[in-house]
Amino acid sequence: MRHISTARSISLIALVCGVFFFQLGDAALWDRDEPRNAGAAREMLLRGDWIVPTFNGQLRDHKPVLLYWGQMAAYRMFGVSEWTARLPSALCALLTVFAVAILASRLTGRTRGISQEGYWAAASLATCALFVMAGRAATPDACLIAFSTLGIAGLVLASIDPSPPYASGRVRPARWLPAIVGYLMLGLAGLAKGPVGIILPLAVVHLWWLVCHRAQTLTSPGRNHQHADGSARAGAVGNPRGSFGDTLRVALRWSRHAASEFWQTFGPLPVWRSVMALRTVPGLLIALLAAAPWYIAVGLETDGAFLRGFFLEHNLGRATQPMEGHGGSLLFYPAAFLVGTFPWSLWLVAIVWWCRRAARTNVAHRQLVVLSGCWILVYVGAFSLASTKLPSYITPCYAGAALAIGCFLRQFETEWSVPRTGLRRAHYMIAMGVGTALAGTLFWLAQKESMPGITVGAIGGAAVAVGGLCGWLLDRSGAVRVVPTVSLIAAAALQVSVFAIGATQTSRYRQDIATLTDVQQRFDGQGWASAGGLEPSWVFYLQEPIQEFTPGADTRSDLLDRLCDWIRSHPHGRLIAVGEVGEDLVAQLQRGSGRTVELFPLAQCPRFLRPGQLTVYAWDSRSGGKLASGAAAAPPRLR
Repeated sequence: MRHISTARSISLIALVCGVFFFQLGDAALWDRDEPRNAGAAREMLLRGDWIVPTFNGQLRDHKPVLLYWGQMAAYRMFGVSEWTARLPSALCALLTVFAVAILASRLTGRTRGISQEGYWAAASLATCALFVMAGRAATPDACLIAFSTLGIAGLVLASIDPSPPYASGRVRPARWLPAIVGYLMLGLAGLAKGPVGIILPLAVVHLWWLVCHRAQTLTSPGRNHQHADGSARAGAVGNPRGSFGDTLRVALRWSRHAASEFWQTFGPLPVWRSVMALRTVPGLLIALLAAAPWYIAVGLETDGAFLRGFFLEHNLGRATQPMEGHGGSLLFYPAAFLVGTFPWSLWLVAIVWWCRRAARTNVAHRQLVVLSGCWILVYVGAFSLASTKLPSYITPCYAGAALAIGCFLRQFETEWSVPRTGLRRAHYMIAMGVGTALAGTLFWLAQKESMPGITVGAIGGAAVAVGGLCGWLLDRSGAVRVVPTVSLIAAAALQVSVFAIGATQTSRYRQDIATLTDVQQRFDGQGWASAGGLEPSWVFYLQEPIQEFTPGADTRSDLLDRLCDWIRSHPHGRLIAVGEVGEDLVAQLQRGSGRTVELFPLAQCPRFLRPGQLTVYAWDSRSGGKLASGAAAAPPRLR
């Protein structure tokens, strides 16, 4: 449980800053959520409105306001850019990493500073794939993760009963001050993404408290009928060669015992005891006091439109039916968890094996392992029951997973608990295979899409493969304690090469944004419209609203009439024709009866990673009808 050295403190800071801040603003905002969030914050700042979020001139009821507030503050201090749009997420990721470091340190008995377990928990979280993505994206996920983690940490630390220099493994009624801080953090999580920011963290903490309280009851003095690992004896197993009736009686005895244990752990009385111990009722009032004022204000400002859209459509609707084609089976989130915690998920079997043994034999680790398991179980279980499924929904549980991963790596590093030789060798082989496959896939994709710049992402796959090879060689030479450090270096190289360098290189092929901004600069005009589709990034980079005309509920004739009316009311406007649908609408405008419009093509380019072309038209004869095809694919920058 030693305090980490100065060198490790510096290396942790360097790791986190490199992963989350290196080339943070060099890549263009990725459609569709990033430009919507960044654009909403800019529109709010231009209006001086800190209550009602809008994008492209329309109410944005998808997410609450916390991310927008962070982006608006960054815009005011440093100006509007990709970097400032992502800065709140990076800072929240940084906050989450160090919160996990503190939580792991306290759960393993250190009352001050960061322990070695805390170092490894923080380092492993900072190199989990989807957590890194959330920390480098202009989305509310990092804000939700940060404040839900802080809320859980506050309530857990308020409830543990430490006994330095080791953890006692006991829970107690929560101390008021850290509990109040924890509930305030949950209120901010509710401002980041709604009810899930309060309900699911509370479920995690209550489940953890109930399990830990039952475990300490079973291991309390005077219960001599317990096993050494603290579990109650269900009765003799019986002679394995006995009759079928003997086997049935043993099975029934175990079933009765399991039902009894479940009732004594999760029955009404234990649940009520946990509610009282965790100060849940006053705590919820504190969380609501932190979140409710803005919800009330935005409801009043929008006559309830935001509340109806957010709670009924984007919360209840997503839970009851798949939205936007995001469905999946019950295996969706277990698979997403493996991807999200990559490359540490390559050690999954060894980590689970260590957790099982540590929870049985080590009181100092039991609370931590139980918390990690409850954290993962609540998020994966809750969102598996929901109809709409997205990998980002379970990212808050990666903080819990990092607790177990960090302790496992520390035990590995000190050789107190090293995985079996077969497990280690299997890991090295899988790492080499997966890393090689990842590098090959990225290289093939770069050739297929004619984007050679993204081959740099293959470095990350190669780093994983090389890490597996180095682990194998170190293991054979007897330096097994160095393997966790080599794995950490490979994980950091993977995340930086993919999400920093690779993303920046890929954005250089966004010819659509470069073409539109070039037209805006070279041809004076007022007003933009799109036919056949609209990417939110166009609105953000043009810094102007775009009227969308896409076939939907309207008939084709009505759509053409509305488009023709818009063109006539904007004599110096610009029209973006997207793909075959857009070109078909343009063709009908140019030959339609009673609504013929002469359009001049200004620029054309291929769509990004989608079939078809994007063409910009004008109907002002001063444009001259000059077609600029294939604008230079320079990284789009804000003016």
